Amino acid sequence: MTLQDIGSIGELVGAIATVATLAYLAIQIRQNNSHMREATVVAKLQAIDRTVETFSRYRGLMAIPENAELYVRGVDSYRSLDKVEKVRFRAIMEELFFGVTAMLERNKAGMYKDLALAEQIDSLALLIQKPGVAEWWERSKHIFGGELVSEIESRANTSKLG
Repeated sequence: MTLQDIGSIGELVGAIATVATLAYLAIQIRQNNSHMREATVVAKLQAIDRTVETFSRYRGLMAIPENAELYVRGVDSYRSLDKVEKVRFRAIMEELFFGVTAMLERNKAGMYKDLALAEQIDSLALLIQKPGVAEWWERSKHIFGGELVSEIESRANTSKLG
């Protein structure tokens, strides 16, 4: 066996090792992609779960008779509430509005697509047209994201015309 034969065998072994390495990398990339898809699905499901939990907290607040009564009075006239009632009414309203803010942000992040988001924003647009909520909204809208405020007010103006 000549030196050239040994070199050829070395090249063959090197080529086989390169092919084996590439095959191993391809398998690893495929597994990584699979894990990434699974992680994305899990993250999207968790985002939906968090949204459901947010609105469940809101419904829980409204299931308390004193809060429901306060909500009804506050919707009619925010100004007529005393200081403590205003704090409670703000907490109830913020729970609802921040829940929709979170939906909007999760939707923008691609966590889910339009999961009743338009309907929720439409509901808020109708709600801010109530006298007491309109009073609260003018004092509080600055704490919410500009995009949500624009969406709500745009839809409120549209629904007033329609």
